[in-house]
Amino acid sequence: MPSKKITRANAMDLLRRFARAYRKELGKAPAEIIIVGGGSIMLNYKFRDATQDFDVICQTSSGIKNVISRFADENDLPRDWMNTDFIKTASYSVVLREVSRHYCWLNNQTMEIRTVSGVYLIAMKMAAHRDYRNDISDAIGIMIEEAERGKTITYEEIQAAYIKLYHKSPDSRTQEQFRRICGLSISDLRNLYNSQRETEFHVADRLISYIDDGGKITTKNVKEVAARIREKMNQE
Repeated sequence: MPSKKITRANAMDLLRRFARAYRKELGKAPAEIIIVGGGSIMLNYKFRDATQDFDVICQTSSGIKNVISRFADENDLPRDWMNTDFIKTASYSVVLREVSRHYCWLNNQTMEIRTVSGVYLIAMKMAAHRDYRNDISDAIGIMIEEAERGKTITYEEIQAAYIKLYHKSPDSRTQEQFRRICGLSISDLRNLYNSQRETEFHVADRLISYIDDGGKITTKNVKEVAARIREKMNQE
């Protein structure tokens, strides 16, 4: 099994070496890679030290997938360490390219790395909204760090970002949850972040137990099963 993790400490070294491998394989073909999700959080905020993979949107040669796989094999990384299948998920939007920001140039300015941050990352986490992952705690963590930098994010800004990305409003449950979150002080947000992380951990742990006990999990029912687990936890 691959053992190397993507961390804040090694992320840029991995990206630089990947860029060199890309150039060796594909020459000077221009590349634009937009990093979103946990990878973008790790690069832009301090509360996330590592990520399972880089969810990416690639504007480049189709040959990049072969470079990604080969680089993974040569560097003890998961084969999907750079996940181009992100575009198939619920949090993808064609507008993400427009709202992304320049992060760095590589390969003598022929490969650009871009990231998404702030309200647009929060909107993406709202769209994903998985009880068994860090979606809500990540959104809270972003709000805390932005507030510490002097930028208080309002619910109206988050909703506008969501509508810009997905051309609709969040569902009523999500709206109510985030209106409440946006009304909290920084100290209350920190407390909520800790409790939310703990809840997410326990939901994920029970989801694993559910599978070990013979429960059937698919991409279609995983949210429903996780919601039932969380509801049961709230009743205990």
